Amino acid sequence: MFGKLLKYEFKAVGKWYLGLYAAAGLLSIIIGLWLQNLIQRPEAPLSDYDRGYQVGTTLANTIEGVVLTAIIIGFAIVIAGLFLSTLFLIINRFRKNVYGRQGYLTMTLPVNSHQIILSKLTTGFVWSLLSGITTILCLSILFFIAFAPTLNENLGEVMRALNKAYQELTMLAEMNLGLYYIISLIVGTVNSILLIYFAISLGQLFKDHRTLLAVVFYFAINFVEGILSFVLLASMGGYVGAPMPAYSILTIILSLLLSVGYYFGTYYIMTNKLNLQ
Repeated sequence: MFGKLLKYEFKAVGKWYLGLYAAAGLLSIIIGLWLQNLIQRPEAPLSDYDRGYQVGTTLANTIEGVVLTAIIIGFAIVIAGLFLSTLFLIINRFRKNVYGRQGYLTMTLPVNSHQIILSKLTTGFVWSLLSGITTILCLSILFFIAFAPTLNENLGEVMRALNKAYQELTMLAEMNLGLYYIISLIVGTVNSILLIYFAISLGQLFKDHRTLLAVVFYFAINFVEGILSFVLLASMGGYVGAPMPAYSILTIILSLLLSVGYYFGTYYIMTNKLNLQ
């Protein structure tokens, strides 16, 4: 049944996200090709301006600039929409499916609260991950297309830069910093999603102003998290003297412990204090 829950969660919003991904990819290609054309375009010779073409050229450049700016703004909106829609998905589907009117149906399904929480956590994490990957890919495609001719002309310098980057990445791997950032990203994303679920669950304990109280609980808990992290760092000697590997491991452990607390707090409220609208 858990697999069916996951399938339903992905199917419910899959087409919407695929459309956003396709729009972001298409716009990145268009902008990249346009910028490539602008970079390769030769400047108008002085004789053209002497012959009176300056006004016409300026007008053309202005219209082109407006259109290109509009497309870039549209691209930025699509990229921002990926992250905002993911946040909205995490909040709205949990709030409506569990504590809203749809909760009456959700709670009659042959599944337990663990399966409900984990299915929504999994889909939220996957969509968050895909949004980040899509953004990185689109920006990479844009810059690669735009500067491809320049890269070909300076292939030697590009290869030296890539070699230097590879050596730096190798050093990071030896220091386990790369692994730390990956684990930190995963734990941080899970922690953020579970914090949202827990704040929504706390808000629904009240009869009125549930959404407002959920927001208040979210920022209050976030503030407490920040204080705990600061106290942890200060206890290890402050920003200058703190042993960063040890501090990094402890922050991950702290996030894991908090995530477990948020998870079981949400589970407890769902099973013992459920107050459907």
